[in-house]
Amino acid sequence: MKNSMKLFGLVLTLVFVVTTFSITTVYAQSSGSFSASFERTQCSIANNDGTLSGGIAGTSLPDVTVKVSGGNGVALVITPSLVTGLYTKNKLSSTSTTSTQNVGLRVKVLVDGSTANVVPEVGSDGVIYDQRFIQVIASFLSGLLTCSGDCFTIVQSTLSAHSFNFYVSDLAPGTHTIRVSWDLVGGGSGEGTCVGPGTLAVQQVKNFSFNSGIGL
Repeated sequence: MKNSMKLFGLVLTLVFVVTTFSITTVYAQSSGSFSASFERTQCSIANNDGTLSGGIAGTSLPDVTVKVSGGNGVALVITPSLVTGLYTKNKLSSTSTTSTQNVGLRVKVLVDGSTANVVPEVGSDGVIYDQRFIQVIASFLSGLLTCSGDCFTIVQSTLSAHSFNFYVSDLAPGTHTIRVSWDLVGGGSGEGTCVGPGTLAVQQVKNFSFNSGIGL
């Protein structure tokens, strides 16, 4: 009886050790890596006329370099977070009674210089972070003989904070460079944009067989 109890206790001990080892292995496989960059320069709106100033010089955040491990299911979660500003100024006069402004900011994520496998950019040219369309019509101004110069002016500015998740998977093992850039959508007389501050966060994740993948 004593020998049986000792044998049973030994089996329980082995089961506990094996279980503990398995749990440790699962946690090791599920861990990822994190990289980031930032630019702290801020946009501002002038109190007297609403114009934008400041912001990040150029059209991109500092690049982030990530070393990707091998194995199926490895992916990157790329999150550019930006404060964006839009500026529009509509002018009307007795001879110009309609004014239209359409301005926006488009953000692009490139992995090793390409957007080919970046979701949701596949088949597109970036993601709109901010856009404004404004149209002012005042046809009655054409009948005002006493009007001279700018008879009616609307100035509108906004600042918005945006964060968006991009994804890329099936990357070859090795070092990859992540770049975030932006450009002006539309744009003309009386329109402008501003970006800043901004951060770029890149996290390496592992997709296990019991999770769904990235759907296109």
